[in-house]
Amino acid sequence: MKILKLIPLVLVLSPVSFLANSTNIYADIQVTDVAPTQGFIWQRKNKNTMVYPIEFASSRTQGCAVLSFDISAGGKTENVEILHSVPNRQIGIYSRKMLKKWQWVPAAPAGTLAAEKRTLRLDFCMGGESTAQAEQACKRRAQLACS
Repeated sequence: MKILKLIPLVLVLSPVSFLANSTNIYADIQVTDVAPTQGFIWQRKNKNTMVYPIEFASSRTQGCAVLSFDISAGGKTENVEILHSVPNRQIGIYSRKMLKKWQWVPAAPAGTLAAEKRTLRLDFCMGGESTAQAEQACKRRAQLACS
């Protein structure tokens, strides 16, 4: 009877042991305004670094997505459209879900609030021996075409 109780515990701990012995994977996500202008009405409220999707990391998926969307006069993301998604549609779908959750605040305190059309590019990159190296590689990749 004690052996049967021990089997589920071993099954639960096995993946943890495997992960403890695995190598580190460094990843980064870069957000770039496509055709940026000086007069943005809105800026992203939380500019913290985004978390690389675990499903992309486990499958070693890298790529980019270009999305067009509107920011309403109330600061909500609307009408998100995937323009490009490389190497597969999953990058664009994940990017759209992430973008829909973003909150926007006025870029200037005395500005008039109005709707705004934006186009962003999100690059998902992995590699290097540190987070800083992954970030630098991703910044270089963001300079290349996403198509």
